[in-house]
Amino acid sequence: VKTAQTQVKMLRGSLQAYRLDVGTYPSTEQGLAAIMSAPSNTQNWQGPYLEVELPKDPWGRDYQYKSQVNNLQGISLYSLGADGKPGGEGLDADVGILEK
Repeated sequence: VKTAQTQVKMLRGSLQAYRLDVGTYPSTEQGLAAIMSAPSNTQNWQGPYLEVELPKDPWGRDYQYKSQVNNLQGISLYSLGADGKPGGEGLDADVGILEK
């Protein structure tokens, strides 16, 4: 869980750097791949915004990402936890920035 929390913070920082350059977060459709290679029709992209390849969560799955959500950050970025399903408790709980 701590690894997932740390990776979410790292990815959030990369997304914030992207937003500073481009003016918005990547769209949900562009996804986290946008921090690694410039999406088409994107101006001012100065990436890649990670020095390593895009990580998988500690359970080997992709992180979930959505833009333009109704929370303080304006994005959701999270791991589905050990069970790979939404919700859950303990090790199965979602970890990261969740939609409200």
